[in-house]
Amino acid sequence: MNKYIELFKNNIFRLKNVSLYFSASLIQGLVSLAINPLIAMNMSHYDYALTGFYTSFNSLILPLLNLMFGQYFNRHYFKLNSEEERNDLAAKLVSTRLIFNLFEIVFILMVFHMYAKIQNIEFPVYPYAIIAFSTIIFNNIYDFYLLKLKMGKKANSFLKISLINTALSSGLSLLLVVGFKLGALGKLGASLFTSVILFTYLLPKLTKKIIIDRKIFIDAFKFTWPLIIAGSLGYFFTGVDRAFLLRLDDTVQLGLYNVAVSISGYLMLFQSSLNNTFQPDIFEAAIKNDKKKLIVILGGINLLNLIPIAVFIIAAPFIIKILTAGRFTEAYNYARILSLSNVTAGIYYAISNVIVAHGYPNITLLAKIIGSIISIFLFKFLISNFEFYGAAWGQVLSFLGMTIVCLIMLFIKQRKRKKQ
Repeated sequence: MNKYIELFKNNIFRLKNVSLYFSASLIQGLVSLAINPLIAMNMSHYDYALTGFYTSFNSLILPLLNLMFGQYFNRHYFKLNSEEERNDLAAKLVSTRLIFNLFEIVFILMVFHMYAKIQNIEFPVYPYAIIAFSTIIFNNIYDFYLLKLKMGKKANSFLKISLINTALSSGLSLLLVVGFKLGALGKLGASLFTSVILFTYLLPKLTKKIIIDRKIFIDAFKFTWPLIIAGSLGYFFTGVDRAFLLRLDDTVQLGLYNVAVSISGYLMLFQSSLNNTFQPDIFEAAIKNDKKKLIVILGGINLLNLIPIAVFIIAAPFIIKILTAGRFTEAYNYARILSLSNVTAGIYYAISNVIVAHGYPNITLLAKIIGSIISIFLFKFLISNFEFYGAAWGQVLSFLGMTIVCLIMLFIKQRKRKKQ
């Protein structure tokens, strides 16, 4: 009898966490959707083209700046026996990474400046590149803090911090874009100011002082360096399309394409809420080799993810007309296709989490290298022949290709391991 009572209590706790994680994403999505018409009324095609271009580099730069230490923390979380040990590991990872970031950001800006000159980029590098790339450093603290709460299954605190982030981001966007009419500068600036405020608030909660632990850094870097490279190669699935499209010299269509990317990206909020809820269970099931539980979790996440995507595809023209105050309605043509990339990306990220949990970061790297090469040629071919529609289908197909490559390599690795 006690066994059933305990099982019931565990399921109630899980259901509560699911509702809180989902609420965090739902509220963030609803607020973003609510203010989007006001933002759209005060943004031009050029503004969307510029912001979309610079934010497209996030997928390239983010892994270089967060060093994928979150994955290292995930990997060791269930191996540590006490909360004190987990807090100590988090403090050392965060503070050591922060010092390293100061050198990285200078190097990244120098390289980007040279790239912009060589490619003759029409968008101003300064201050936009500094704002966009610096935001990532400050936002890393927010992301790591949420990860720590998620692994500890502290859904109440997760919801609270998420709501603070939503309120700050939305309020500052309205102030700078709608109030001060700053367009792209206001949009990017709102993200920077939000991340700086949360950085100041959350850093003391993660570490009271800057602790540079050389041993932890080396051990973490040995595990994560394949993930860092693999993560940066993700740019060739979600960001390189903008670099190719810029060469078409069509700012209006590039603006519409970025509107479509932004709006279809809202669908990721639902998927993120599911991943936030079940990521600890995915890692736990993989580490314990509970294949049945793993299949149920991954299958459930991806099936539920299909529901909002199907609704969006049917109602895309109406939804985008409302969300952009009728100014960028034509973006629905691209948004319908891009929404399908959430399906293929969701499956790929699920498989990727399993690979990392099994302790095979090298598989992730090798799969990304192969996938990146395929993706570059795929985007080049599709954009050359079908322009912006080709870019949208490129995102869908590139993640599908990556999923197939990862499954093949995981199967080969598991087979070799059994033989040994």
